[in-house]
Amino acid sequence: MKIKLENQKYDTALFPTEWRYSAAIVGLVRYFKNQGIAFEMDYEYDGWKGIAYCQEELTEERFLEFAEDYYGEAFPHRKAEEMLQGDEWTDEQIKLINETLKGNTILKKTVKTKFDGGNREEILKILEDNRETIIRDSFKNKKNMYAKFANTNLLFTEENPHCRLVGYNVDEGRKTRSLAYGFEENAFQETDIWEFDWIPFAFSDTYESFFIHNNASIKSLCRTADRLKEIMEKTRDEKEGVRTTLLKSMAQAQDFIDFDVEVISKSQDKGYFESLFVRREALKALGKTSDLSLLRFRRELAPEYWLDVQKEVVDCCINQVSLDSLIETLFKIKEKEGTGYLNVVIGQLINLSLEWGEDMEKEKKKTSIYVAKQCGIDTVKKLRSQGKENKLKSYRQKLTSAIVFHDYDRVNEILLQLSAYAELPYPFAYSLFEDGEGNKEIAFAFINALDPSSGERKQEEK
Repeated sequence: MKIKLENQKYDTALFPTEWRYSAAIVGLVRYFKNQGIAFEMDYEYDGWKGIAYCQEELTEERFLEFAEDYYGEAFPHRKAEEMLQGDEWTDEQIKLINETLKGNTILKKTVKTKFDGGNREEILKILEDNRETIIRDSFKNKKNMYAKFANTNLLFTEENPHCRLVGYNVDEGRKTRSLAYGFEENAFQETDIWEFDWIPFAFSDTYESFFIHNNASIKSLCRTADRLKEIMEKTRDEKEGVRTTLLKSMAQAQDFIDFDVEVISKSQDKGYFESLFVRREALKALGKTSDLSLLRFRRELAPEYWLDVQKEVVDCCINQVSLDSLIETLFKIKEKEGTGYLNVVIGQLINLSLEWGEDMEKEKKKTSIYVAKQCGIDTVKKLRSQGKENKLKSYRQKLTSAIVFHDYDRVNEILLQLSAYAELPYPFAYSLFEDGEGNKEIAFAFINALDPSSGERKQEEK
């Protein structure tokens, strides 16, 4: 919430009562520090702690100066100025500078003079004379800046009858009086303040941007945002989805987040914000995974439909959903395509599934899983030495089919048959006889180890 203060050093106070105000606070704190503006970090009012500042310090001129400094060479004119700092340029460099000077609509309209290698000062003067207009139009319309978060027509407006953020905003140009069919008119968000223009500076600068709503205090709110910004910048070149990077960082950085927390997400291709509730226990389990890069596996299951294992694991983590369905799907792919690397992926998922569970006898189950893996390896060795690889494949397909259909009686029946056929004891099977559903990870581990391909076995060991 925002309140006006009277007869005090500062005339305005903002409190993190919900995520929009919290994000605005983070953006404002970064703005104040960048511009050297005085403010109070922990202003207290009615049990809430927020920031206090002078409203007159929020100016369009300072805002644009801060935006230019914050995004740097993401602005084409800044990139062009950097390239124009030399004394000599090759034909290729001159071509690149001219392409950069046409980086967006406002630059095309403003810089009509073409750089030829000898008119650097003229170009730089044009950019300097029109700097404020170039920054404003670029920031407002770039898909990874203001346009990603808010209605571009409402930038620098004081207040509006509805919130300026996308997904909260209402198109007043509609001819119909109602907001939408079946929509309760009183349900939309009316509250809007100019400070919401600072929200983009609180999110991570990635295609899908994140804001962690850690509003225990203003200091923790800002510290978490700074930590997230630092992590995302370090991992920008990694070939992982940003959600995977976010969850992995939160799980592995001990000084980051150690409690259930709300994460606000805004993707560049979605016209709304999403709320992700990340739970502490799921993060702990994710942190125990030795290397999430081992889960990099994508497969097109149907036209325009891809299975992305890393993304599925992250979504399951966020929503506390079992990994069973994902493991079963990978078993079916493995049987169909014989993809050796899936041994590694499935093995990681089995371990992760066990960590996510609330089983009081987790250590006992881990021992049974280890035994099941060894029994699977021993079975492969023995039947392969006897030249019975086709028989081995047949049993594995039967087990896969039974486990996918959750027919645990059939699983037990096949295990007994295979044990007798291979003349090997399967002590892990007693757990499945007692509770097939509750011990399915043990069955997963055994099936995953029944691999007739030596090449695949070497890949798993590697």
